[in-house]
Amino acid sequence: MQVKMGNADTQVINTNIQTQEKTAEKGQEKVAEQQRKSVIFAGDLPLHKDSITLRRQQAQKKAMEFVQNAWSADRKTDQSIEEYRVLAEEQRKELKLNKDKIAECDTRKENLREGYGVAKDSQEQKDLELLERLHYPGNGEFTEEEYERLKELKSEPLTEYQQRCLEIEGEKAVFNDRARKAESGIMAYDGAVRSIKQERLKFHKMTDAQNNAKKVMEQASEDIQEMIVGEAKDHVDETYEEQREEAKEKAEQKEEQEEKIELRKEQKELLEARIEESREGSNEAEAAQKKQEKDAREEAEFLSDMADAGLNVAGAGDAVKAEIKDMLNKMKLLEADIKGIKVDEEL
Repeated sequence: MQVKMGNADTQVINTNIQTQEKTAEKGQEKVAEQQRKSVIFAGDLPLHKDSITLRRQQAQKKAMEFVQNAWSADRKTDQSIEEYRVLAEEQRKELKLNKDKIAECDTRKENLREGYGVAKDSQEQKDLELLERLHYPGNGEFTEEEYERLKELKSEPLTEYQQRCLEIEGEKAVFNDRARKAESGIMAYDGAVRSIKQERLKFHKMTDAQNNAKKVMEQASEDIQEMIVGEAKDHVDETYEEQREEAKEKAEQKEEQEEKIELRKEQKELLEARIEESREGSNEAEAAQKKQEKDAREEAEFLSDMADAGLNVAGAGDAVKAEIKDMLNKMKLLEADIKGIKVDEEL
C-alpha cells in the first residue's frame, strides 16, 4: 500500500517538530534561570521572625530594667537630696527667726539700760554681765576675781534693771539654743547632700546602667545575627537541595525531551522517505499507465490497419499479434529504406 502525502502534511510535521524544539529551548532557559537564582540574599529568606522579635524584646526589656533601676535609684537619690534641701531650708528659716529674736532681746536690754540710765562701764552693768554668764554659761571660764565678786553678789539684792535684763537674757538663751540646733540641722542636711552627690560621682549608676544596657543590646544583636545566619544556612541547604532535585528533574525532562525530538526527527525522515517513495511509485505508475495507453493506441491502430488490409486478427493470440507487429515494423523499415533510396536517386 502506497502512502500519498501532500505539502500541507509535510508542513504540519515540520511545525510540530519546531514547536517541540522551542519547548525544549524554553526548558533549558528555565534551568539557566534557576541556576542564576542560586545566589540567595538573607533579606529574602523566610526566617522565623517571631523568635528574633522575641529575642530583641527580651534584650530591650533587660536593658530597660538596667536603665529603669538606675533611674529609679537616681530618682530616689534626687528625692533624698531634695528632702534634705527642704529640711536645710527650714532650718535656715528657723535660724534666722531665732537670730532675729536674739537681736530683739539685745535691743530690749539696750533700751532698758538707757532707760534706767546705767552706764556701760558702771559696776551695775559689769555685775549684770557677770550674773548673765553665771546663769547662762557658754561664755568662757571665770577668773579668780570674778569668783570672788560672784560670792559677794549672792548677799546683795538685784536691781530692777538687773532683774529685768536677766529675764530677757533667759528668753535670749532659749533663742540661742534653738539657733544652735538650727545650725546643727543645716550642717547635717547640707553634709548629707554633699555625701550623696559624692557617692553618685563615685558609682555612676546611670552611666553603668547605660553601659550594661548597651552590652545587653550588643549581645542580643550578636545572638540575632547568629540566629539569622543559622536559619539562613538551613534555608540555603534546603534551597540548594530543592534546586538540585529540580535541576535533576529538569535534566531528566531535557533528556526525555531530546529523545522525543530525536524520535520526531526519525519519524520525520521516515515520513519524508515514504513521501518520496510514494512520489516515485506514483511516477512509475503514471509511466506504466502512459505505456499502457500507448500500447492500446498502437494496438488499436494495428487492428485498424489489419482491418484495412482485410485481415481479422481480433481473435489471434498475443504471440501472433507480436509476430505480425514485428513483420509490420520490418516492412516499415523496408519502406523507409526504399524511400531513402528514391531520394538518393533523385539527387
